[in-house]
Amino acid sequence: MKNTCGHNNERQFPAEINIHFPGMEGLEKPSVWAFPRLLVCLDCGLTQFQIAETQLRQLTEGESSPRAKSIAA
Repeated sequence: MKNTCGHNNERQFPAEINIHFPGMEGLEKPSVWAFPRLLVCLDCGLTQFQIAETQLRQLTEGESSPRAKSIAA
């Protein structure tokens, strides 16, 4: 993975991220934990990471659940 900011002063860091679903209805859904490696530009702060397939599936299923659709309607 390469930062898109154009600087070359970057470093990877391990991380843990707790992802919450948006809106008030998101408070009723379990959050999704992810443990990506962050690629941080030490010049401008731009940070990139990739969500693992398992967590990506949890995010997709959480947004497309029947409960989420009924709340959004």
